[in-house]
Amino acid sequence: MRQKYLFVVLTFIASSAFAQMDDSLGGYNTMEIEAGRLKGNFATGAIEEMTGGVKIRLLSDDPSLAPLPIQANSMKFTWAEGRTTPTTILMESNVRVNHPDASVSAERAEWDFDSGALVFSGNPEVNSERLKGLRGEKMVLNLKTNTFEVTQVRADQVPLQTPEGATRATAPGISEKDIGNWRMLIDTLKAQAQSAAPSPGKQILAQMSEQNRQLLTVLDTELLLERKEDMLRLINSVLPQRGLYDEAAWSGVELPSEALELLASEKLDAAGQARLNRLLLEAAYPFAFTKP
Repeated sequence: MRQKYLFVVLTFIASSAFAQMDDSLGGYNTMEIEAGRLKGNFATGAIEEMTGGVKIRLLSDDPSLAPLPIQANSMKFTWAEGRTTPTTILMESNVRVNHPDASVSAERAEWDFDSGALVFSGNPEVNSERLKGLRGEKMVLNLKTNTFEVTQVRADQVPLQTPEGATRATAPGISEKDIGNWRMLIDTLKAQAQSAAPSPGKQILAQMSEQNRQLLTVLDTELLLERKEDMLRLINSVLPQRGLYDEAAWSGVELPSEALELLASEKLDAAGQARLNRLLLEAAYPFAFTKP
């Protein structure tokens, strides 16, 4: 009975203390809490520290938004004067977040409420149905934007897949022997994707799924070099796409006459589109493609 009473009280405190969470965390507005020990101010609802094994569950009034369980051995809260939500929560030892798309575990995590970012360190690892054993030096899960970033990445299983229902090119695709410098191609794509300026790399990634874009930008080049077949499938999936070319992205790139003629065509069939896109890629990355 005592444990149940404590749980109800903590739920009430969390509901009032986190009443503005839906503005900062994409729809979550209350949380349930279970903890062995709590230190805080019952009058204001300001929780300072929880220890002895802590479990919180973010909840939303939106039935389509699944609860988000988070646990750690201890959590410390930092508050700013006049705010109804904490500025940060520091979680330590056996940290685990069961996001609907993946679970993240680490020895330490710091949750910044202003940015929505959960920064994991201390052997962080991500696992999901598609990602197996994705590890890094540091991981950032942003609960506002539903994105993640990883530095110094290694993984046991990372399937890079072409989008479902993607149109197949009717012209011959790019083969592994067509690319002579994989490393420079991957590094250039990464650099262009992270730059704010328009570029062929940004246009290429725009044709891919959100997950593949994230994986290509955060995974270590060495890991991607081990997955050339997957990279080829992704590159070839871009060939039929009619949204690849952008004048600003290819400004400064010298296009061959055949590409200019195809661009001038009012309507291209599937084979013509695939041929144009291949010429665009070869012109943008001449250092990567082998000459016939």
